[in-house]
Amino acid sequence: MKTVFSIYKQLKVNEVSYETGDDFVTAHCEIKMDGKLIPTKIQMSHSDLNRIISKIIALGHEFKIEHVNHLDFGNGTEIIDYKFENVFGEDICLDNFQFTQAIRQIRA
Repeated sequence: MKTVFSIYKQLKVNEVSYETGDDFVTAHCEIKMDGKLIPTKIQMSHSDLNRIISKIIALGHEFKIEHVNHLDFGNGTEIIDYKFENVFGEDICLDNFQFTQAIRQIRA
């Protein structure tokens, strides 16, 4: 897999949200770069979110689906959001995670 984005040493995802059918996920994160922790918001692909979750599960953490929030608008639109601390039971930093899909947006 080709790396599209990697400018940091550690990535900590705090919370994600997305609308069903959207091509991207908005993630509230903290990245560690040059020894500094930088809060940021990243719009990433579902594939990269799935890779992040898979890496965390591979570290031995269980994904608790019952802590995922679903907001149904009744017209077929649904917003899904959850805090990683709730679904994994603690905050987790990933070392050297590399995005493989293009990032739509990154904001500090």
